[in-house]
Amino acid sequence: MSAARSAEEQANPYLVLLAVASGLFMVVIDVTILNIALPSISRDMGASMAQVEWSVIAYTLTLTGLVPIFGRISDILGRKKLFLSGVSIFALASLFCAYSQSMEGLILGRIFQGVGGSMITSNTLAIITDTFPEGKRGLAMGLQAILVSGGAAIGPSLGGFLVTNYEWHSVFLINVPIGFVSVIFAAFVLPPLKTHRRQEPVDWAGAGTLLVGSGFLLLGMTLGPQVGWTEPEVLACLLGGVLLYAILYQMEIRHSHPLIDMSLFRIRGFVFGQIAGVCATISLAAMTFIFPWYWQGLRGLSAQEAGILILPLPLTLMVLSPLSGRLSDRFGPRGVASAGLILLMLGEWAIAGIHLDMVYIDVIWRIVLFGAGLGLFLAPNNNAIMSSVSAHRRGVAAGLLGLFRYTGQSMGVAFSGVLFHAFSGHSHLPDGSLLTRHQAELFMLGMQGVALAIIPLGLLGLIFSWRRVQARSLGHGHA
Repeated sequence: MSAARSAEEQANPYLVLLAVASGLFMVVIDVTILNIALPSISRDMGASMAQVEWSVIAYTLTLTGLVPIFGRISDILGRKKLFLSGVSIFALASLFCAYSQSMEGLILGRIFQGVGGSMITSNTLAIITDTFPEGKRGLAMGLQAILVSGGAAIGPSLGGFLVTNYEWHSVFLINVPIGFVSVIFAAFVLPPLKTHRRQEPVDWAGAGTLLVGSGFLLLGMTLGPQVGWTEPEVLACLLGGVLLYAILYQMEIRHSHPLIDMSLFRIRGFVFGQIAGVCATISLAAMTFIFPWYWQGLRGLSAQEAGILILPLPLTLMVLSPLSGRLSDRFGPRGVASAGLILLMLGEWAIAGIHLDMVYIDVIWRIVLFGAGLGLFLAPNNNAIMSSVSAHRRGVAAGLLGLFRYTGQSMGVAFSGVLFHAFSGHSHLPDGSLLTRHQAELFMLGMQGVALAIIPLGLLGLIFSWRRVQARSLGHGHA
């Protein structure tokens, strides 16, 4: 153990940061590339809106159940092996997705990607927090965010180029060389980072209950607009999900080593930060699911042109994330993160004002405002959450951070479909085919409704963000 500690201390923290960010870069670029490819996939495979939603949800739902599991495993067995395994699995699963011949096969491949992605994301923040001393973590997380935002920024334009010139299969194949380089680099750079925790049983039953419960809820939400909210199968899914969540709570409070460590929820800064983060993540997922359909389906642009016009959102995140991380180190996360949520709500209000014949630049500044709010919020909020717990619990904390983030992403996609149907009156997303004026107006009603309906989530997040405990006054002994 002392040898592992010595290797950890000798490791260059910035090379470690680059190594873990390179793996996370692959996960992030896959999400943004896939979003721009969804209209093409939908058109080629004749997919329904529910199937398109599940090509996204299957991935984030798998992450929801497995990120906490791998967060705990990394605390016990060490973070390096788990990270390297995750990158390898993710790259192989991408090959599976690329050669899928049906939506069912693609969704299965996305589940495999979720297994690898959960190993990567559950370790990233914990490795950074272990490597960087307090006082520099906000900067480190800001730098990590800029690298990740770089992946998000490259994704739409790269994905648009690949889809336009090489079909949608290529957006998955691009992960293979990225994964290969990431594994080799991380194998040489990462220290063992093995903690002092003893061997503990893993709560597989809790993970299974969480997965099935979340799956039922999300299936009900995606089926509702298709078949009707009063249909027995929809009601059974929704009620079954709620019931399983109640069972999960009872299981976790009785388990000696639970999947969801309830003791962390006695830390005010941890809980309030998680709630604020979920609100922001739902908002982000809801809007980014709609944008590709707006540019390609409604405005009639190619995937490559749409990728360029989506670029301002991740670029704004990339520019502001390191700045907000530095500001949170200096002034504490509460004010910076809360200001970000205010900008986020203003951006949503502005996006709701987009109309059918609006010039491109008038659309883009509204999206940039939305992205600026997220850029100011994310790094300070992550810094506050991870700094609120003691070192030996950071793997669990990072796992729970991932659980809530990916739950928010799954819910955001599902909410987007539900709200779009509620405001537009139909559940058909334009796939690039010629639309009538009436169909285009219905799409705009749906998109505007989604933007307006998520503003209250930003307000809820703002309340919790402002009432959090400042990072400098958090007691690490609470965890």
